Amino acid sequence: MHSPVPKPTDQTASDQAAASPTWRLEREPHGRLDLIDGRGNRHIDVDIVRAFPISAPTGPVSIVGSEGDELAWIESLEAVEPALLKLLEGELAVRDFLPVIERIESVSDGEPAEWTVVTDRGRRRFTVEHADDIIRLPDGSAVITDTFAIRYSIRDLSRLDPRSRRLFEKTL
Repeated sequence: MHSPVPKPTDQTASDQAAASPTWRLEREPHGRLDLIDGRGNRHIDVDIVRAFPISAPTGPVSIVGSEGDELAWIESLEAVEPALLKLLEGELAVRDFLPVIERIESVSDGEPAEWTVVTDRGRRRFTVEHADDIIRLPDGSAVITDTFAIRYSIRDLSRLDPRSRRLFEKTL
């Protein structure tokens, strides 16, 4: 089930279904993906997940079932055929949506911490369970993951206003 080399698909259905030798993905009318495995079992509402989203964003991808079980592993997106690649990249783009924090308005004391921020997509309020959910990267950026697994990005900590930097530093 770990083969990344897909079978050719029907041209008219290429954006609705894509396949590998041992499984295929189908987009359902409600917009979610189902995986049909080599035995014909349908796994409803699967998620496409980057294995290492921060350290290897173009690296391996896992297809995960609704119960959290890994159904398929794709070692490299470069090895998949165009219809499957289009489907996978579309799903990853939605999943990888990263609001960019422009200002931190408040952070409550303790854990979990309530954050109120202004992002490039408007004001947001979210909860961060642990300080471990805040990752400072070597390039001066940071990624914060809330309790719903939504990731927020700070592109350059040094460009935050002084109050926002102080609030960020107190969380570490």
